[in-house]
Amino acid sequence: MRLRPDLQTRVTAARFLEKERELHRQAESASFPREFVLVWECEERAVILGRGGRAGDQVHAGACHHDNVPILRRDSGGGAVLLGPGCLGYTLILHLERRPHLRDIEASYRCILGDVAQAAGLARAEQSETDLVLSGHKFAGCSQRRMRRTLLHHGTLLYDFAIVDMERYLSEPARRPAYRGERGHVDFVANAAIHPAFAGRLRALYPEAEWAA
Repeated sequence: MRLRPDLQTRVTAARFLEKERELHRQAESASFPREFVLVWECEERAVILGRGGRAGDQVHAGACHHDNVPILRRDSGGGAVLLGPGCLGYTLILHLERRPHLRDIEASYRCILGDVAQAAGLARAEQSETDLVLSGHKFAGCSQRRMRRTLLHHGTLLYDFAIVDMERYLSEPARRPAYRGERGHVDFVANAAIHPAFAGRLRALYPEAEWAA
């Protein structure tokens, strides 16, 4: 299943991370509440480390170098993720003065992931920590970075992703949610039938935010 091209931007991961940082700085420094919604897809495979992640612990660097898969770093925490075609990325840059209920970390994940599941058309999806899960399989993950006035929340949803690639480029994580058990990437992660108008539906849930294509 492919998403509507008029509501989706295909870029390199490096370019998107640069744009995301730029917009977060703009939102934080603006003299009035400014928010952004982005939905995008990486046009090539890329590994993204968390803010404090170590490639030696989380990534099969040799395979990445051999296959010209870049290893990049995002501004939020969490473990390494693999992006590529069939993995939909989204970013919400929200203002905490406009949305004070998001100051509570657990409440912010609960509220935002509820919106993401609604936009994806997956009413049966359940939240487990920072994951969205269907029938015990993770199809979406996310992480956050907070500044004084703003919240950056970004995540991914798998809809047509080559999950087997995760075994080639990512190490098994040291920290695992309880529901994962001892399952490896291929047995733990799955694609989901994301609504083809996800981007527009997510944007409609945050009408005050600017659409940043």
